[in-house]
Amino acid sequence: MRRPGKTDEPEEPLLFDLPLSAPGEELEEEELPIAPKRRASSSETRRTGPVPVPEPEGRMEPRPAPAPRSEFAGPVRRLGAGVADLIVHAAVGVLALLGCRWLEVQPQLHEWPAFALFLLSFSFLYTVLPLAFWGHTPGMAWAAITSRNRDGEPLTFDQTVRRWLGGLLTLALVGLPVFLAFGGRTLTDWISGSATYPFEEE
Repeated sequence: MRRPGKTDEPEEPLLFDLPLSAPGEELEEEELPIAPKRRASSSETRRTGPVPVPEPEGRMEPRPAPAPRSEFAGPVRRLGAGVADLIVHAAVGVLALLGCRWLEVQPQLHEWPAFALFLLSFSFLYTVLPLAFWGHTPGMAWAAITSRNRDGEPLTFDQTVRRWLGGLLTLALVGLPVFLAFGGRTLTDWISGSATYPFEEE
């Protein structure tokens, strides 16, 4: 803007023409637009593959299920275990008769069912509890054999009861099912859904 009356003098800036910034302060540079990030193409994703996620430390891997065993116990060991358990039952019966005699009580014929019920109760506890907890009776432990499921798991309580019933049936048949085993499994094994194996060598 020119002042009136002064045409030859150079034009001087007026007050409102001066810049508004403080002296010594530079104007900020104009910010350049930021280019958007380029997304990886599908070909690059296939080439690099997914990023592996690190597994947390201390994670326990699941144990594999025990593999079923294929070697069954032979008839000689089975028969030895049955005879050993039968001797224990006979010893308990003899001790019961000696106790009656020591008490000067003579069992009568009509009292024999009660005596048989006592022996059955002892046989049930003697067979079922060791099979449920350890997989073998004392006679089976002496013969170095044990009973398990077909997949190698311990027997259930239901299986131990059925195994006891199978043992009574085998005794009633004078032990013949021990020698007539089909596929390495006796009648007791088939009734209880189990199998009898020799002890694993350490």
